[in-house]
Amino acid sequence: MLEITTPSVIDDDFLRLVYDHCKIEAGDPEDTYSDPGEEEILDLVDSYVEAALGKIESASGRVLFKRTCRLTLDAFSRSIALPASPVIGVTSITYLDTAGEEQTLPSAAYALVDRLEWPKLIPAHGHTWPETWDFPGSIKVTFDAGYGDVMDDIPAQLRMATMQTVADWFRFGGNVATTSLSPLPADARRACKNFRRVWQ
Repeated sequence: MLEITTPSVIDDDFLRLVYDHCKIEAGDPEDTYSDPGEEEILDLVDSYVEAALGKIESASGRVLFKRTCRLTLDAFSRSIALPASPVIGVTSITYLDTAGEEQTLPSAAYALVDRLEWPKLIPAHGHTWPETWDFPGSIKVTFDAGYGDVMDDIPAQLRMATMQTVADWFRFGGNVATTSLSPLPADARRACKNFRRVWQ
């Protein structure tokens, strides 16, 4: 089971770029606006950005802004596939030993390989996975996924795909609280295909 323990924080510079792309006059995203109408428009666009990022991530198979995830497993296998890409790094691997006590695996005992494509963990050279208690959820892997914290870390194609999607929804209408959002624009869909990987 994969959980998001710390969600992504959308870069303010990226929000400003989206506002500009949508031809919206706006100051700092943290400003308090005297005009309620302006604040409502920005809130709407912010909702579109959040929804568009989700659609772009689903279509591309890539996490854009950094988030912290926790993968729960019942047992170690030859390799542990991390179902998010790219992976920035692994924070910890904890497990229940044969006595049922929680232990933390030393970082030197495992290696992260192919982190940009099909990230997985394998025992480091000279190491093996430890014996664990035979109990569901005995192993927890905490890791950071995404390209980074700021928009410049994200590939330009995926940034543009997100902006195109938000601009389309803003211009032609849509309701993020329902299923009435339009599909991804054709150019955005094509951009996502360049990053899509089939998970094994």
